[in-house]
Amino acid sequence: MSGAHGTGPSPDGRHDDLLPEDLDGLTLHAPDDLRDLAADRDAWLDEEIRPAPPAGGTWAARREARRRRLALTAGVLVVALLIVAVSSAVGAWIVGPQASPPAAAPLADAAPDPGQIGGLLPEDVVLQDGATLISARSVRPSVIALIPAACDECAELLEGVAEQAGSFGVSTVAIGSPDQVDQLAALTQSVGPLQLSTLTDPANSLRVAYGLTGITLLLVRNDGVVADVVRNPTPDTRLEGALVELVPAGASST
Repeated sequence: MSGAHGTGPSPDGRHDDLLPEDLDGLTLHAPDDLRDLAADRDAWLDEEIRPAPPAGGTWAARREARRRRLALTAGVLVVALLIVAVSSAVGAWIVGPQASPPAAAPLADAAPDPGQIGGLLPEDVVLQDGATLISARSVRPSVIALIPAACDECAELLEGVAEQAGSFGVSTVAIGSPDQVDQLAALTQSVGPLQLSTLTDPANSLRVAYGLTGITLLLVRNDGVVADVVRNPTPDTRLEGALVELVPAGASST
């Protein structure tokens, strides 16, 4: 665009400040090939669509701020992952080894008489799972709970015992007389069939050997040795110290 004008272009090169009388005498030149205007058109479009930089800053400052935010976010994520890893390690150390049920080891052959701590379960005790007969010595490693006929706290107690024992891959087995089948079934439903198994002792042989009254827990190692006998436990009873002895380090698992 050329020709005489009154006030001239503004500092940015625009003629927006021309008065109507200034337009008189101006000559407009149109190129023969519109492609000659491509550069001017692109410059105009770039100016129109380019977003304004943030108030009080430049595009470089905005990119630097974004870089800092990304670095901070990455740092927070790394710290969070470290906290999770440390928490998992501490939890494993407190609770004990998170193991699948280990294979039963061969029965110990040098042990005190059956019925005592450090000895095996009585050899002739046969338990029942419905019509299936099971040797008591085959129930290992395990926490065997001898259930009395009247036991108001048994469900709550067994929930805690099963949770602790399960952390070590040890089964929890509730045993009662054939007259307690309904009671045992209710305990299984309350605690959960995956956490608690139940068997019957037709002759009450284990109760005669280890305790005639109250609930009694037999902590049986994977070699069949009774590591501890806990009489009249409560829902607050902690067993981790004894449970860790039921599965020796390096025992194979199934």
